[in-house]
Amino acid sequence: MKSKLTYLIIASVMLIINACSKDNGDISYDSRSGQGGSMARFAIKGNYLYVVDNQSLNVLDISNLDDPQFIDKIEIGFGIETIFPFKDNLFLGAQDGMYIYDITNPESPSQTSVYEHITSCDPVVVNDSLAFVTLRNGGSCQTGFTEDQLDIIDISDLDYPINLVSHEMTEPYGLGLDSIILFICHGEEGLGIYDVSNIYSLKIVDFKTNISAYDVIPYNKNLLVVGETGFYQYDYSNLNNITLISQILIGE
Repeated sequence: MKSKLTYLIIASVMLIINACSKDNGDISYDSRSGQGGSMARFAIKGNYLYVVDNQSLNVLDISNLDDPQFIDKIEIGFGIETIFPFKDNLFLGAQDGMYIYDITNPESPSQTSVYEHITSCDPVVVNDSLAFVTLRNGGSCQTGFTEDQLDIIDISDLDYPINLVSHEMTEPYGLGLDSIILFICHGEEGLGIYDVSNIYSLKIVDFKTNISAYDVIPYNKNLLVVGETGFYQYDYSNLNNITLISQILIGE
């Protein structure tokens, strides 16, 4: 299962979605920025590729795709798991917290702050003022943390991230955000769709129990879900009728 899931996650984060316009009311990317899932280990911003390994952030210049250049390796700590780009910042999910890096100078990321939490697995997605972080124990996390939860963090001041509220969750993995709609993968339990307009009282919009879900990529009202047995694409333009529009299954 592990190798299959790894393959699916790598494939999903390599889905490059170009030129999100400002008209969508959300994030604006340039023509060489990629949108991957919350469990991605790399991100593209302009002419630069950022890759995390277990302990560091690596910077590569990809302005010439035939001859990418290694620029820098920044040591961070232990247990770095995921990377999520937003505007001129990178949000790194680690087993001990969330690291925020400024990439105004794209060749030399600088640490802005760290939000620390109890050791656990930690994907993250963000908007202009909030970060949503799922904390999960068990499996490869190898922690003594016993609670599975969603932390919602105030990042309006990137220098001082503050946890606003935590919600108990069941086996949360990757997550995706579109305006006030938060998608959370719950592994074998399925896919949860939540209205987070009131962060202190989440509303369940829908819950898909007929799939396993490990990561998601929302884009233009289409949702790519990465599961243990394949890819699933949902149309969520009507939140009252979220429908499966395609799937690619792989063998057991």
